[in-house]
Amino acid sequence: MSKATYRCACCGDPFIARVADRNRGWARFCSKSCKAIKQEQRTGQHHAHQTRRDECAEPTFSNAHQFDNTELQS
Repeated sequence: MSKATYRCACCGDPFIARVADRNRGWARFCSKSCKAIKQEQRTGQHHAHQTRRDECAEPTFSNAHQFDNTELQS
C-alpha cells in the first residue's frame, strides 16, 4: 500500500493519501469540511435548501390577540 503527499484542492494544506485512491479520483481534499466547502461553491445546494426552508416557514401573526374571544363573552 503506497502513499504519497498531496495538496488539498480547497485549503492547499498537504496531506497523505493512498496512490490508488488518488488514481480513482478520490483523495483531493484533506478533510470532509474542505470537501463540503468546495462542493457548496460548486453546487450551491445548501444555500438553495436554506432559501426554500425560509420561504416555507410558518407565518407569524402581527396581532397576538387575534384569536382572543373575550369580546364575544360580554
